[in-house]
Amino acid sequence: MTKKRKTSEANHKFKGVWIPAEYWLDKDLTIMEVALITEIDSLDGENGCFASNKLFADFLGITPGRVSQLVKSLKEKGYITTIYSTKNNVTQRTIRVVSKLNTPVKKLNRGIKNTKGVFNKLLTSNISSNTFNSNTVSNSSSAKKEEDPEREKIYKEFFTIARMNDKLKNHSTNPTLDELKQLRGLLYQCNVDTLQAVKDKFKERMSWDMVGKPYSYLLKMLRDGLANDRNYESWG
Repeated sequence: MTKKRKTSEANHKFKGVWIPAEYWLDKDLTIMEVALITEIDSLDGENGCFASNKLFADFLGITPGRVSQLVKSLKEKGYITTIYSTKNNVTQRTIRVVSKLNTPVKKLNRGIKNTKGVFNKLLTSNISSNTFNSNTVSNSSSAKKEEDPEREKIYKEFFTIARMNDKLKNHSTNPTLDELKQLRGLLYQCNVDTLQAVKDKFKERMSWDMVGKPYSYLLKMLRDGLANDRNYESWG
């Protein structure tokens, strides 16, 4: 029985990703490897991709063990690197896409193209290359926007704050794949001052241990902050 993919209605603002021709036309990559590296690249910010095998497995409709095999294969083929670090008895994996391609995957909500259903097509067992919409393959990196170091620094701090009580509670706080995508999108929609204010408030609430679901709470604050930013601009 095929494992059902897990997605969220809250992710409706995610418009898709570009698949570079270098990935799609590479005979050394399987269809599943193309799907996984595209997903990794879409989440690979300045500090890397922190998603776990389980998150990828739920999203792609496969098992964590299969994801582990795919990650190992991509690493052996030189497409990604993995780094493991341990802090407060919590081990975290960071995946980075090796920057050897001319056309990086376009980051979320920054010059991206709507490719609704792309993963459904990629994961269909009887897929053939002539049934895939060629418009999902990009040969240009002109739409890529440079990452903002200040925003990326705040992004990294969000994770540190979300996990500040993990040692006391003896568990690891990790976002879902949908939450990661929403966080990446809001990171570049909110004003930097708003991001800083949200970070400070988030840290305050977490220090009081008053947040049951850190990433849900963080996303709500960011959405509220974005709404305030837009209201302010409309009155500008």
